[in-house]
Amino acid sequence: MIKILLFFVLLLSTHNAFALPADWHGVFGVDSTLIDSYRRIDAEQTNSTGPGTQEPSLANGSHANSSFQSYLLRLSPEIIVNDSSTFKAEITTGYGRGGRLGDNSTTDKGNNLANGLYYYNTNKDNSTNLNFTQFNMTLYSDTATYVIGRHSYYWGIGAVINDGQKLWDRHLYVRDGLTAKFKIGNFEISPFFSKIGSSESLTKATKVREFGTSLLYDNPDKDMAFGLYYSKKENNAFNGTVGADVNSSGSNTNFGKTETKLTDFYFRKSFKKFTIQTEIPLLSGEIGKLYNTTSNSKYKAKAFLFEAKQEISESFDIFTNFGNVSGHSGVQSSFDAMYLNPNYQIANLLFRYNLHAISDTSKSVFDSYLTNASFFKLGTNLRSDRSTWTFAAIYAKANEVAKSGSSSFNHEKNKIFTANSDQSDDLGTEIDIDFDYRWNNETHIGASMGYLFTGDYFAFSNTSTPNQTQNSFAVVFKSSLEF
Repeated sequence: MIKILLFFVLLLSTHNAFALPADWHGVFGVDSTLIDSYRRIDAEQTNSTGPGTQEPSLANGSHANSSFQSYLLRLSPEIIVNDSSTFKAEITTGYGRGGRLGDNSTTDKGNNLANGLYYYNTNKDNSTNLNFTQFNMTLYSDTATYVIGRHSYYWGIGAVINDGQKLWDRHLYVRDGLTAKFKIGNFEISPFFSKIGSSESLTKATKVREFGTSLLYDNPDKDMAFGLYYSKKENNAFNGTVGADVNSSGSNTNFGKTETKLTDFYFRKSFKKFTIQTEIPLLSGEIGKLYNTTSNSKYKAKAFLFEAKQEISESFDIFTNFGNVSGHSGVQSSFDAMYLNPNYQIANLLFRYNLHAISDTSKSVFDSYLTNASFFKLGTNLRSDRSTWTFAAIYAKANEVAKSGSSSFNHEKNKIFTANSDQSDDLGTEIDIDFDYRWNNETHIGASMGYLFTGDYFAFSNTSTPNQTQNSFAVVFKSSLEF
């Protein structure tokens, strides 16, 4: 049935192409990944399987290493209807715009590491054989541009609001509604309204909506841009689909009535060959009944991200990134952890993969988020006509850790637990190497490597005897086609 539907979609677009200008473009990529010592602890060691331990569970066979192959697929048709109207869409398959080779599963990986907390702020995509992750009309007028339908958006450096347009991006921020873009000199004002979730009753009692605006000043003559993104999300009391499972009991709690705000500051400035940019997202408001069915909790999450790059020559530059992403201490009067968009990654291994998904196929290995960390990254890019080498070193430590006798929060399992011992804040130091070879303008072949000197943070087992950490490395070979 799905193949027949796809055939008719392609047939229809081909037929209409004779009457309307149409452009098909997209991305197809395949990669192979090996993660050595993926559990980051010594061999088959298992001390605890409770909500507090950092150790991923062993898969059948008790192997210490993991390997898998995946694909990425995005088809993006664009049809110019007339001078003032364009239809755009994005078609993909599986979960996360692709899947694993050898796996035709369409299981929704929504029951993941940050179920209600991350996806409360960035809508998840679907997971059927054929997904229309975007479909919208763009209307051009003398005063504004209007985007109506399912579309995406990008803000700042993509830390929270990310449209997933980079080659290997597997996720995207989705907005079902209307975005208007007003251009006034160097200012762009973009108010929007979005509907979130409509699977329950079509009444106000279960309504979930998001609305807000962004204001960006971008002056190319001064090589400077700055702005503010503000949005408000409201979830009414009788909605039963928005929730999170943070209790050690494993019971899901619906948020009920919520009212949260995202305030996101952005700044960029270039001084000839030196460029800096920063983004500061802040989450606030009421997150609802996160921990129990009787009391509401505050939402107080934040992040500070800074990036700088110095161009030494056309073939050589150096760059640095550092930032602080808040974590949650375990108190139940508020929730303080910030989950950044999974497209925003700083390392090839640390934060890159959901290691619990290696033994649990109900989760996605690519649902991994930068959270609860302060980090510093220093690197360089070396370029030639066809190839690029990137070398980088990353150091990170946790902002919130377990303290003996206190309520604590496991940021990987998304669980509250009572700590029986103290946890180190050392996440480790990672060395990364990336290589990209441009076979031609459309075809890339490359490889990535990350070696993690594992910090004692991952030794925590919530017992009197911590695990013995093991250094880990990942190697990825990949090829892609853009058209």
